[in-house]
Parts: sequence; structure tokens; C-alpha cells
Amino acid sequence: MNSWTDFGMFRVKCKNTNYFFMLPSKNKNLLLAFTLITVTSLLAFTTDVKTDSYKAMPAKTSLNWTGYKLGGQHTGTIDLKSGSFTVKDSLISSGSFVIDMKSIKVTDSESKKLYDHIRGPEFFNVNQYPESKLVITSSEKIDSKHQKVTGNLTILDKTNPITFTATLLTQSEHYVFYQTDLSIDRTKYGITYKSSAVGDATIFDEFGLHIKLVGEIQ
Repeated sequence: MNSWTDFGMFRVKCKNTNYFFMLPSKNKNLLLAFTLITVTSLLAFTTDVKTDSYKAMPAKTSLNWTGYKLGGQHTGTIDLKSGSFTVKDSLISSGSFVIDMKSIKVTDSESKKLYDHIRGPEFFNVNQYPESKLVITSSEKIDSKHQKVTGNLTILDKTNPITFTATLLTQSEHYVFYQTDLSIDRTKYGITYKSSAVGDATIFDEFGLHIKLVGEIQ
């Protein structure tokens, strides 16, 4: 009968998990072959993660903003200029999107004064800052349709972290559809006109941005 001294033990570590195996130490060829087969199998099992790259489709994507004030609100649209993102194991692992600030429009009023105001220096100053940018850095699964997304939003060349919930609407072989609602504190980007930052919250600090994103697989 073999004693414990007749056996060799070896360890395989994969994804922070230790696997221990014991084989007769006298048969070194068998031990080596078994080790190679085991390591190869474990790596194949643990690295089988589906990763897809998508290009955003600006013409199919919509961004609708809502600004709130005492006694009412204003609504409008803005265009996505370009974007791409990666989906890894059903989660958005990274992404970068450019927003065309010069495309901003008001949809609930025909007032030229309001139109010029939100495009001017007291708000988005679109001539000096024609683009805003959203960069996604990571996400966490909430359930099969929802994920908590973390990233950075840049407006007026000022960047702040942002977290939001993205909802998977539908997915096909070539396309994916997401939607989300962002709540953005404009004062963090230096837009302080009639805000709490200057002691006049006639216009609320936070505005909403409802996004429906369509991506095409690359």
C-alpha cells in the first residue's frame, strides 16, 4: 500500500481559487501530463467570456433634456455626435460618447430668447465648448435587464464622476438597445445662473437627460 510519501501534491491557482491535486510522485511523466491538461482545461473554462464591440448609431439614438424651474419646466433635444462601447459578459465594460452641444434645441417653446440663452455663456456656451463627453469606465449587474454604470461626464471642459442605471431594452444579432436617465447637477460644471450656488434657485440645479442608445455590433 502506498504511503503519503509516495504521492506528490501540486497546486493550480485560477481566478483567485486554489485547486489541489495529488498523484503518485514516482511517475513524474504522468504528473507533468496531468498538470498540463488540468491547467489548460481550467483556463479554457474560466476565460470563456463573451465580448462584443459596438458603434453607436447617432441617427437612431435620442437624447432628450428637461430643465426644471419654479412653477414649470422646459424640454428639448440634443444630438449624439459619435460613440462606441464594449459589452463584456452582458455588461457595458467601457465606452466613449461625444455629444454635439451646438445641436441643442428647445421643443416646448419657440422663444428665440430662451434658445439663445441656453446656448450662450450663462449656460452651455456652445460656441466655445461645442462638445461634451461621456466616458464609461465600468458597470455592475443589478439583474438580467439592469446594470449600474460608472463613468465620467465632461461639460464645459469640466469633468465629474457620474453613476446611473442602464436598462437593456432589446438585443439582436447585430444591434443592442439601451435606455437610461441621467440627473446632472449643472453647478458642478460651472453653470450657476439662478442656481443655489448663487443663492437664487429659481432654476433648479439638476436637469434630466433621457437617453435611448442604439449600437451596431462591429
